[in-house]
Amino acid sequence: MAKAPHPASFFLRQCPVIGKKNDTRSTPSLSESPHQPTAIQFPKRQFGKKSVVYRPFQPAWFLRWQWLHYVEGEDKVYCHTCVKAYKEKKLVAPNLEWSFISHGYTNWKDATVNFAKHEQSNCHEDAALKILSAGKTIPDVGESLSSQHAVEKEERRVCLLKIIQNIRFLSRQGLALRGDGNEDDSNFSQLLRLRAVDSESLSTWLTRKTDKYTSPEIQNELLKLMALKVLEKVADKLHSAKFFTIMADETTDSSNREQVVICLRWVDQWFAAHEEFIGLHVVDTVDAKTIVHVVRDVLLRLNLSLNKARGQCYDGAGAMAGRRQDVAKQISQEEPRAIYTHCYGHALNLACSDTVKRCDCMHNSLTTAYEIMKLIKKSPKRDACLRQLKDVHSPDTPGLRVLCPTRWTVKAKSLQSIVDNYSAIQELWEESLGDVKETEMRGRILGVSAQMKTFSFLFGVMLGRLLFSHSDNLSRTLQHTNFSAAQGQAVASMTVRTLESMREDSGFEAFWKKATETAREMIVGEPQAPRRRKRPRRLDHWNAEPEFPETAQAHYRRIYFEAFDLIISCIKDRFDQPGYRTYSNLETLLLKSAVNAACEDELRAALDLYSGDFKSDLLKTQLAIFGTDFSGHVQEGYPVTLMDVVQYFKKLSDAEKELLSEVSTLVRLILVMPATNAVSERSFSAMRRIKTYLRSTMSQIRLNNCMVLHVHKDLTDDLDLAEIGNRFVAGSEHRESLFGKFTK
Repeated sequence: MAKAPHPASFFLRQCPVIGKKNDTRSTPSLSESPHQPTAIQFPKRQFGKKSVVYRPFQPAWFLRWQWLHYVEGEDKVYCHTCVKAYKEKKLVAPNLEWSFISHGYTNWKDATVNFAKHEQSNCHEDAALKILSAGKTIPDVGESLSSQHAVEKEERRVCLLKIIQNIRFLSRQGLALRGDGNEDDSNFSQLLRLRAVDSESLSTWLTRKTDKYTSPEIQNELLKLMALKVLEKVADKLHSAKFFTIMADETTDSSNREQVVICLRWVDQWFAAHEEFIGLHVVDTVDAKTIVHVVRDVLLRLNLSLNKARGQCYDGAGAMAGRRQDVAKQISQEEPRAIYTHCYGHALNLACSDTVKRCDCMHNSLTTAYEIMKLIKKSPKRDACLRQLKDVHSPDTPGLRVLCPTRWTVKAKSLQSIVDNYSAIQELWEESLGDVKETEMRGRILGVSAQMKTFSFLFGVMLGRLLFSHSDNLSRTLQHTNFSAAQGQAVASMTVRTLESMREDSGFEAFWKKATETAREMIVGEPQAPRRRKRPRRLDHWNAEPEFPETAQAHYRRIYFEAFDLIISCIKDRFDQPGYRTYSNLETLLLKSAVNAACEDELRAALDLYSGDFKSDLLKTQLAIFGTDFSGHVQEGYPVTLMDVVQYFKKLSDAEKELLSEVSTLVRLILVMPATNAVSERSFSAMRRIKTYLRSTMSQIRLNNCMVLHVHKDLTDDLDLAEIGNRFVAGSEHRESLFGKFTK
């Protein structure tokens, strides 16, 4: 039986050993060093069939691969090291790469990829080692290999830095990084490909099969590193602050999970207030015990003591401030100086709701207005028809604005949009009845159509627009970060005084004239006085005759004054909070001392509660100095406000601030309590941009990291990405060997 041939015999026959007589391959002539011209015009070669591209050899490749040997007449490159070793018969046949030894390489389209592969091939490494061992190598082969390794590390760091930049950009803008099941279609991958068009090294990097560092796990790790760095900067600021206020709120995200947001407010050395988003925390139940645990956990992670808390600002929910052992009560028991204030934005919204509920005319009108919005905005067909009718009746007016009962603002604009499009809406109901067959829907349309033909509906809508225009303006003003609780009370008092000035006969006469003129233009029914009815027997306990309005104008006059009385009293009641009285006392102490007025009672009350924050004797002395010096900075006859005092302290030098250090503490104590908890509401808006129904499976850690980078955009922009890269590389020995160390 014949002996089986060796498995490698066929390969050895096809690739003869160097030095045999049948080896007749030609090689280029060499000098002591590779020929690397840079000042010549390299010819272009054609690549592709359908879309033809012409590419020349790039001189920059000489810097990356110093073993390249260019032959000008052939427009080819060879490996100087491999050719030299081949001519000296030092290579083994199976390792030879003829493209770089005898054939010459010309595929400029994939040059960088194939150059890198050849440099790591057995052929090139074998040639370099044997040339070096013989002591007959070109002068800088060893140095070339070492420098090339450093160049490769630098290129890898550049690619990793671009990956980090991509993650920072997408998270800052609140955009999704990952794709819908296909990572190649994700924003992250597509942005990398777009940047690779102008970066040859990144284009080569993306063709790698392993160690690309673009996986979701790597994204999460880099997101975490950047978010932690941002929170470190926030924590440093909070540590430098003397006091802070706790702000918290809760909502439900797109995956139906309860999220509690924690924000902290503090005042810097220039008396500017800052409200910092700290993070979202998922909870199973929204009770006081759970929320207090979340607050304590956040402070512990930030290394902050609850003893520095001087305020709490929440909505009026039962868990926050509506029960015996609510969040505000539990924190106040541990730190009595953490005064609770009901968010003025929520309080004002509740005041408006109370007014509407207790005024029958406005309640009926706004209920009908809300029904109008639902009938139009939830039907694309009716919405499109209204736009066409609006172009005919009122082309220059804005479209219909949705009326949301829980929104802090835009109620007035929504009601005004109904008045501006009154004729178009009335005609819409007539056209809609011809298309609607369902009995329930026809009844709803007929109902709102009949209501819009009554003067009572139009009067209620216009009266609501008048009142809510002032409440919306107040709500918008209160939402500014720089507004403190004391300043919020001041602007609320201005709004109340304005409403009281409008509660006059002259104000009603002007409003009545405008309402009746609008009713005639819109072809609405005439105003009518209510029908006289006999008083129910159960209420007839007195002998006095019942009073009825003699005219329709008298009837609506009573409604007008009733609505103004309600909203004025509701705002006063909602803003008269026990917590504010403490801050009002501090403000009174500051303003009285500014004009050298007697303030012993206010000073005694402040020292009783804030005994640990002030040195009593030093505070008395500095208040006297403050009053003497401040009097020269104000105009005589004008009342002194808190903002005047703040502007005064902003202009002081560091030495002067130190002279008035206790008074500065008093000013910061007043400014640290916010007017509203708007920062929490804005955080929820950011969460809904990030965790949409298409991204509802996002993990809580990734959500928090994306939220931190998206909300703190200024700190995200200032991130030192080289430092982030070094932190990332330090997590693995393999990464350190692959990337080395980032330099700034």
